[in-house]
Amino acid sequence: MQKNGISVFASGALAGDIIRSDVEEDMFLFIYDRDCQTNCAVSLTMPITRDPYDSTGTIHPIFEMNLPEGALREKLERMFSKVVPNFDALSFLQLIGKSQIGRLRYTQAGAELEEVPTQSVNDLLAYDGTEDLFNDLLARFAQYSGISGMQPKVLIRDDNERLLNRLTHRGATHIVKSFDPREYAELAANEFFCMEASRHAGLPTAAVQLSENRTMLVVERFDLTDKTYLGFEDFCVLSGMRSTGRYDSSYENVAKRIKQYVSPEHHANSMSHYFGAVVLACAIRNGDAHLKNFGVLYSHPDSDVRLAPVYDMLSTKPYQRRDVLALELNGSKQYPSRQELIQFGRHACGLSRASVNSVIDQVLHGVTQSIHDMDAFTQSHPDFELPMKHFCAVFQEGIESVTDGTSVSALRSVSL
Repeated sequence: MQKNGISVFASGALAGDIIRSDVEEDMFLFIYDRDCQTNCAVSLTMPITRDPYDSTGTIHPIFEMNLPEGALREKLERMFSKVVPNFDALSFLQLIGKSQIGRLRYTQAGAELEEVPTQSVNDLLAYDGTEDLFNDLLARFAQYSGISGMQPKVLIRDDNERLLNRLTHRGATHIVKSFDPREYAELAANEFFCMEASRHAGLPTAAVQLSENRTMLVVERFDLTDKTYLGFEDFCVLSGMRSTGRYDSSYENVAKRIKQYVSPEHHANSMSHYFGAVVLACAIRNGDAHLKNFGVLYSHPDSDVRLAPVYDMLSTKPYQRRDVLALELNGSKQYPSRQELIQFGRHACGLSRASVNSVIDQVLHGVTQSIHDMDAFTQSHPDFELPMKHFCAVFQEGIESVTDGTSVSALRSVSL
């Protein structure tokens, strides 16, 4: 590999190199290794070829996908910008490429893939002190955290011996999310109960746990198996778009990409689950369900491609009262009625009318159950009562919208 680039590994095997062009400024090239096998293609959008793939302005979408944003990016810039020349996207990849969401890893030529330090998940969940524990995690794990998103988050490796003994790799096992309470009050609890709504609705959902002091959400890696990490690609990558274009599309276009990339044997389930996730985003008033918050998983680029579980679902309306959808649906970013959702499910997702109505009803059940979960949670956490009422009111507004205002109130047992 040339000195101005890095090596890319897919499932532990060398796939190729990313280099800066010596001819054109701001151009990056990816070149597959001559011996790369088909199971090591770096992306569903980049099949193996002898010709280089070029990208102008920044690195290719699949390599840009996990670049840090927000607080994580700021931390890394403070830590390394003074000692790393030409601090661009490729420099970021060199820093955090050792630990990424998905099966790709990055190193400089000849370097070993590093082991991620361990941290007890149980200790994080039980912590009830007043010190900002997440800032300590950020300092320790920032350089091992190849994960995007504006919300503060890091990747960690749980020190649970039973878990580690069954794994054949040395990477991260969990995502830890935090938030600024001055701007987004109770965001971790918000996301926890939204993810619980997804689980109650029967949608494939990443496993989440809320810390005792409600300052952190711990998410199990949804791309992790006992033997390896699965391939993961979000719909910015599958749409050939940069991360900055995450809001510049429609839910209909995501459905088209599902039809294009998901394996035939998983097509029906993936489309049903996708429709359910869109309905859920509408019901809980999630105005941040953009292209990067949907993705696919696969064990092999040529087969077994399926929709990833719900992994990032929260209600944005408690913080932005006039918030709208992240992407267009039926040509609008206004939250849809039930009839508009039925039209989307029938025409864009190809579902039968019976299936569409069944999915909608399952989602409404999930959101209703989550409302009751919040009410029960408040019995042992009385300081959560006011945020609970705020979240429940938003959920109820979404439920009534999706049912065109004809539903029986889910809040009869909740004193709003």
